[in-house]
Amino acid sequence: MLSLNQVRSGAKIIFRDAPHEVLEANHLKVGRGGAKLVTKMRNLLSGAVIDFTFAGDEKLESADLLYKSAQYLYAEGEKGFCMTNDDFETLELPITEREKKYLKEGESVDLITWQGRAIGINIPKKVTLKVTYTEPGFKGNTASAALKKATLETGATVMVPLFININDNITINTDSGDYCERVK
Repeated sequence: MLSLNQVRSGAKIIFRDAPHEVLEANHLKVGRGGAKLVTKMRNLLSGAVIDFTFAGDEKLESADLLYKSAQYLYAEGEKGFCMTNDDFETLELPITEREKKYLKEGESVDLITWQGRAIGINIPKKVTLKVTYTEPGFKGNTASAALKKATLETGATVMVPLFININDNITINTDSGDYCERVK
């Protein structure tokens, strides 16, 4: 059990009989009143984001999530398919548009499991993808860093510097969707 003081951003808790990830946690102490914890949480089963305020000396249950090493196979609609590396079992789980944008077939991922079933994917913080289309960059006088759109092998579009060309491999930050570097 966690006290309200122990809950931070990134914590995994059980709320209303479902695992939730705390996205934001603000501790408030107002005058003579009791302490409050104002949170923004994401339901790990449905993906819904909710705001909730915990008051007083409530105790929260920590979510017992397990992580399994797996290989991403493919996506079909809102379902993703992965194969576990230890027993080669193929699992079907919900997949978000964000995850589809940055995962390519054969990519190593961590499966999030709760009570024996797969509920999500932990994608890497940075992924390397190939540029399939971008306009050619032109040399010229620019006052600041000039950017152009590039389409990646997964279908995602990102803004990249002018020197990036078709067939270049680039690293993308999956949290922000920003270009990081060109990879040789």
